[in-house]
Amino acid sequence: MTADPLKMQLLPAVPADVASQFSWWQREMRESFPQDAAQGLSGQVSADVVIVGGGFTGLWTAFILKERHPELDVVILDSYRCGDGASSRNGGNVHGYWSALPTLLSLFGPDKCVEIARLGTTAQERLRKLAAAKGLDVWWTEKGYLRVATSAYQSIKLRQYLSTARLLGIESTLRHLRKEEVAAYCDSPRFDEALLFEEGATVHPARLCRKLRDAVVQAGVRIFEQTPVTSIAKGSPCLVTTAGGALSARDVVLATYTGTMSIPDVARGTSLFSSFPVMSEPAPELLARMNYAQARGIADLRMFTHYFRRTPDGRILMGSGSGPLEKGCTHAAAQLRDDAASLRRAEVGLQRFFPDLGSGIAARWGFPIEVTSDRIPCFGTIPGTRIHYGSGYSGHGVNATVIAGECLASLVLDTKDKWSTSPFCRRDRLAFPPEPFRYWGGRAIRNAIVACEDAEDARRPAPFLARALAAAPGYLGLKIGTR
Repeated sequence: MTADPLKMQLLPAVPADVASQFSWWQREMRESFPQDAAQGLSGQVSADVVIVGGGFTGLWTAFILKERHPELDVVILDSYRCGDGASSRNGGNVHGYWSALPTLLSLFGPDKCVEIARLGTTAQERLRKLAAAKGLDVWWTEKGYLRVATSAYQSIKLRQYLSTARLLGIESTLRHLRKEEVAAYCDSPRFDEALLFEEGATVHPARLCRKLRDAVVQAGVRIFEQTPVTSIAKGSPCLVTTAGGALSARDVVLATYTGTMSIPDVARGTSLFSSFPVMSEPAPELLARMNYAQARGIADLRMFTHYFRRTPDGRILMGSGSGPLEKGCTHAAAQLRDDAASLRRAEVGLQRFFPDLGSGIAARWGFPIEVTSDRIPCFGTIPGTRIHYGSGYSGHGVNATVIAGECLASLVLDTKDKWSTSPFCRRDRLAFPPEPFRYWGGRAIRNAIVACEDAEDARRPAPFLARALAAAPGYLGLKIGTR
């Protein structure tokens, strides 16, 4: 066997004191359903496929591989416990790409953008099937996805969604709600009008991850937790070295989320941001008075959105996607997980939309996210290897990781199908400027956009310089950070 080491940033984007920064979801999961970690890897092991990373991407890939070819020997390695990374730290809003069509249309044209959205619908169907299966209750509620306008500028964006739907002939996927109609779904004084997308759900992400893990184990996949990978070498077979042993396999799947930023093809068209949610204490009476009875996912139409949803016991999760950027590929930076200004922005959003909420904050957390230059994830194989990767979920994580499982399974199996031939696997992505221009330019534009959106929400004119900087990405042809 000839093996060439890959220079990759293999350490996962989870701090060593992982428990100190758990999300509310992770704590609830562990308190309600305690479970010991799986045994770590020791010694020499072989398999057909080894998957590095036990979050949604790795679990779905393993599950779909075993579904298509039950005889495959599939192994998952996770540095901590399955789901301890991004999979259990998001907002739990589940939606595909019908709400992204204005951007997708400009990039891919009418046929491809609808193809992307329909693949998201297929992913949603698989999620629904898992959620409905016997076993753990994952709090699945499928009542659509509400995008609300809270300023005049956001109302202009809302009209763009409507015109795109008419152009593509897919008006049935969404419905326009006037202010009085929005109040029947959630009577916030800040909501001017809204779009209700038919496809949308909410879920308890940590419970969903546990349920998927159980299904993967039942399918015959071997899982080694608390097994950090120290190196990967391409070859025939590939060699994955861990802290306690080594594993050889024909195919390796990198399901390490932001860790894939160490792959040059990923890094060129992907930027590291961060997202920060807060979870309120229960206030079911208030939510009943506001008609927020269903756990429907909601987001405003800001570029850096406020995303939120309720829980069965009447809590509100409010997240802000406006966290700090990071230079290059350094996904372990502390500010991506702990930023006071971003957490404050989420708390301000909570009070703005729910001004009578006085129940306090039960939990705060943050985590890095990958955002691609065209806002959809990418899946591929490192040239000259059998090492495959997925990255760039850009805010569509729960749904997009099912797409990841399908695409990565097809790449592993060398299957030409609707997944491996889709734009998720085959497209040219616009590259970001090189560092340090990417970081400093991105930071200036991000701050300008936040300033514009804060001013618009406050019903005052945005500063001239902020408006000028916020318009810059559009002139460069970018679809990330554009207004």
